[in-house]
This record gives sequence, structure tokens and C-alpha cells, in this order.
Amino acid sequence: MKKVILMLAVITCLASQFVVAQNTTPQIRTNNIYGEIGFGTGKTIIANETKSHLKAALGGSFDPVFAGNLSTAFYYAPLNWKGLGIGTRLMWSGGPGAVDENGDDYFFNYYNFSASAKYYALSQTFNKGLYLRFSLGTGQLTTKRANDTSNSYTHQFAIGNTITGNIGYSFPIGKSAVSLEGHFETSSRSGTINGLGDKNLRSGQIGANLVISF
Repeated sequence: MKKVILMLAVITCLASQFVVAQNTTPQIRTNNIYGEIGFGTGKTIIANETKSHLKAALGGSFDPVFAGNLSTAFYYAPLNWKGLGIGTRLMWSGGPGAVDENGDDYFFNYYNFSASAKYYALSQTFNKGLYLRFSLGTGQLTTKRANDTSNSYTHQFAIGNTITGNIGYSFPIGKSAVSLEGHFETSSRSGTINGLGDKNLRSGQIGANLVISF
């Protein structure tokens, strides 16, 4: 009986050591393609000149409220690139109604499709630790004013370029990771406004995101 108890104790000890080893040994990926999906929010910033253009186009002015963000991306990051990944990123952002001086509701949304680079400078390992991200792309801005009196909508569209910078930190979980990041975005888009012609509409956003990588 003592021998059986001793044997069980040895097996239990070896099994626990194996579990610890499994948990502490990093899991190595078999491919160099990484995907991610992100959720977040941010404060949209619209330049004063752009506000005047939108007022001419839509008949009112507003200050945007916080917007919700959704993003997805894919990166190619071989081990010998030492933490660098390059790929593409798609980001969408939309804000709920903001009331203007006339009591009407404004809505806005925009998206951009970008070429993107993500670099883990300190760990030299993709999906681990502190990282920087830079994205350059193109996309559309849509603003809409709802006139409650006439039950009608007025739209304004603009198309142009967006630059986005991110700084974040990734926590590896097996072959995946969870990241927290902040971002700054600046956009320059052009739209045709009645009576004014083609005008440049400048906007940006400061926000934060939760990113799941796989």
C-alpha cells in the first residue's frame, strides 16, 4: 500500500511538472500570417473649416460625439523579420446622432482601407510586448442630417486619404494575443458642395481599442 501511495505521489509530481512546463514554454506558430480584429471608441475631431463646409452642405453645424470603431487586419511577419509585420488593415468608425443648433440630428461614419506596418521593437517578436503601428490608406466620409420637421435626410460624401498611428501592448495567450492600444488618426478628403464646388474636409480621431490577434 505504501508503494502504491509513493508511486501515485511520484506520478502526480511528474504530471504537475509537465503541466507547468507546458504552460511556460512558448507555443511556436507554424505560419507567418497573423490576423486580428479590434473594437474601440474615439473622439472624432473636425476642423473648423470643415465644419463651415458641412454647414454649407447640410444646413447646420454640429460637434461630433464619441464614435465606435471596428477594425480587421492581416500581417505577414516571418521570424527573421524580428518583430516586423506588413499587411493590410480595414477600419470603420461611426457616431450616433449629435443635435445641431436647429434641433436636428447629425450622423456620421467613415472607413478606410490601408497598407499597414506593425513593429515590436523591444521584444523583436511579433504579437509580444510593446508595438508601434503605422497605416496609410484611402476611404470615404459620410455625414447625414436628419430634418425631423420634413422627415428627410441631407447627405454629404467625401473621399480621400487617412493616416493612422498606434501604440499598444500585446499579451500573448498561446498562439494568439490580446492587445490594448491607443491611436491617432488624421484624414483629408474631398467632396463637392452645392454652391462651393470641390472642398477639402479634414478630420481626425483620438481613441483606444481592444485587439484580438490570431
